[in-house]
This record gives sequence, structure tokens and C-alpha cells, in this order.
Amino acid sequence: MNLVRFIAKRYLFSKKNTNAINIISAISVLIFTVGTAVMIIILSFLNGLEGLVKGMDDSFDPDIKIEARFAKTFKADSIRDLIQYVSGITKISNTLEDNVVVRYGDAQEIAKIKGVDPAFKSVTNVDTFIVYGDYGLQKNGNEFAVFGSAISASLNINLESIQTKATLFVPKKGVTYNQLNPDASLNLQYVIPSGVIALNDDGDKDLIIASLPLVQTLFDVPGKVSGLEVKVDEDEIAETYESLKSILGDDFLVRNRSEQNEAAYKVFKTEKWATFAILTLVVLIAAFNTIGALTMLVLEKKKDIQILRSMGAPANTIRNIFLSEGMLITWVGIIVGLIIGLGFVWVQDVYGIVPLEGSFVEYFPVRLNPLDLVGVVFVISLLGLLASIYPSFKAAENA
Repeated sequence: MNLVRFIAKRYLFSKKNTNAINIISAISVLIFTVGTAVMIIILSFLNGLEGLVKGMDDSFDPDIKIEARFAKTFKADSIRDLIQYVSGITKISNTLEDNVVVRYGDAQEIAKIKGVDPAFKSVTNVDTFIVYGDYGLQKNGNEFAVFGSAISASLNINLESIQTKATLFVPKKGVTYNQLNPDASLNLQYVIPSGVIALNDDGDKDLIIASLPLVQTLFDVPGKVSGLEVKVDEDEIAETYESLKSILGDDFLVRNRSEQNEAAYKVFKTEKWATFAILTLVVLIAAFNTIGALTMLVLEKKKDIQILRSMGAPANTIRNIFLSEGMLITWVGIIVGLIIGLGFVWVQDVYGIVPLEGSFVEYFPVRLNPLDLVGVVFVISLLGLLASIYPSFKAAENA
């Protein structure tokens, strides 16, 4: 057995003469245990929430979205003719998005309206996000609309009252506002609320989904769209994406799912690494306790150090003994922390002991990322090493 490791184990697990050293050593192990477990648990929670939001976005957002780079709207037919034979495309939906003012009863809000054609339901599975009512947009000659959960609450939408219509209005193009007759300056359309949709907080807070012809009429852009949303065979998404970019050139912006939600994903990554950095700093500060434990152990084992030196042990052997002692403290904490952290994540995943209030999912989602585990182990090990260096070198100097 390696002499350095043998002595380090004896120092860690054998009874010390000074009870305070036992206590401080136990606290050092506890710090690394708690630090490892907490980092794994919190990162798993963040991964779970990110996966939940991505899953919702992936279901509602199309595989590929096409928009004009230098114009707000464009004629859909010419573009559809260009791309209809691209391999992998199964469905194409015409959509038109813009801002609108909506009034319902006495309440009024600014919203983002999205006009969609019948293919939109197949491209995005939008009907699966309906939490109240249904996804009907045109029935018996009447125009209906689906409202996001947040704006539905703001307007106090009542799906039972089909007689109460929501008024949509935007300024007419090239018409000066008429104070005496405001309606003459506005394009108006009326819709009956048919359902409420729940996405993530940003996705549905001001969203209204209506039929494409109604929205085209509202904005006075007959036959024009702001985007084409494309459904693609799962195995051909990458190839289809590159083909569309090549065919459409620089005049059109072609975005896959990750690019459509790039800002939101960046926020998640930033939050995750900021949390990781804060937890690392907390563990670093707490790890200074290890310096105290090793320093006191060096003082207690001064006679042992002198005996080893008299037997011919070089200074670097003395240094490595206490360095190994510090790393043993660290690794005992890491192993116990891994067991606790992974165990908690497993229990949460299977039994859901931590609820997620105010959401359509009952419990906090969790997801382990192997790279996170590697990162946690590496960082905690590095902190333990840094905390062990000073007392180890001090022991070698005083030997």
C-alpha cells in the first residue's frame, strides 16, 4: 500500500487527541457533501425546467420557419412554388403575425395576433395546448379566436358567453386619425373567443390566434403572409433546413427550432451558469474550513512529522501526506454528496416530492446531465485541492 495514502487514511479515520480536529474535519466533509448534493439537485431542476419549456416550444413552434429578411410581409404562393418539392417537407402553413388592440367588454389590451390557415394545426399541434374550450376558428360563418392564458385573464374572457365578441382594431394605412369619428380611421374585426391556450410565460401572454383571412383583412394585406411554417420529416430536418437556405438565398430568413427560441435558450444557459458560479463561490468560501482542519492536524502531528523526517522521509512526502488528507476529506464529501444528490433527483423524478405550484405540471421536472456531474465533481475536487495546498506546504516547511 502507498505509504502516503496509508498515513493520510489513518489521520482521517483514526481518533485524534484534540476533539476539535474531529469536529472541524467532520464539518469539512459535510461542506463538500452539501455542496456536491446541492449543485447536482439545483442543476437538475434547472435542466428539468429548461427541458419542459423546450418541449412546449418544440411542440408549438414549427420545425422550420421562413420569413422575409427585408420586408414585413410577402406573397406566399411564389415561395411555396419554390420550396414545395424540397425533400423532407410534409406540410406548409401560411401565417400572418402583427400587433393589434383588442377590446372585450370594458377591458382593452395590446396583443400579438397570429392568423393561421387550416394546415397550422398539423404543423404545430396547437390544439394540444388548449386548456379551456376548443380550437375552432371558423364555424357556421362566424369568426372565432383562441386567446393566450394571460391575456384571457386580463380581458376576463368568458367562453360561456358566445354573444360577447372581442373587437380587434388597427389603424388604417394612410388615413389620418379622425377624432370626431375614430372608427373611420380604424380597421375593425370581431371574433368570438373559442378557447384558451397555455404555453410558457412568454409564449402566450399576449397571443391571439385567429383565421388567416380575417387577419389579412384586418391589416389590409390580401394574399400576403409574414411567415411560412414548415413541418419536416424528423430524419431530414438538417438537410431540409440547408436546402431551404440555399434555395431562398439572402432575401429570406430560414430558422430551425433552436434559432426561433435562441433568446430564451440563452437566458436558460445564462441562469444555469450564473447559479453554478454562485454555488461554487459559496462552497469556496466554506471550504476554507478545510484549511483550518488541516492546519490543526499539522500542529497535532508535529511529533509524527519529526519522526518521519528522522527516518529519512523527504519534505515532499510530508507535503503529500497532508495534501492527500485534504483530498480524502474532499472525496469522502463528494461521494456522499453524489449519493444524496442523485438519490434526491431519482426520488423527485419517480415520486415528485417537490410540487410546482401555479403550473400545468404537478411537480418540478428534473433531468440529469452527465456533463453537469463531471463539472460538479471537477469543481469540488479543485476547491478541495486549493484548500489543501497551503497547510500541506506549511507542514513540509516546518518538517
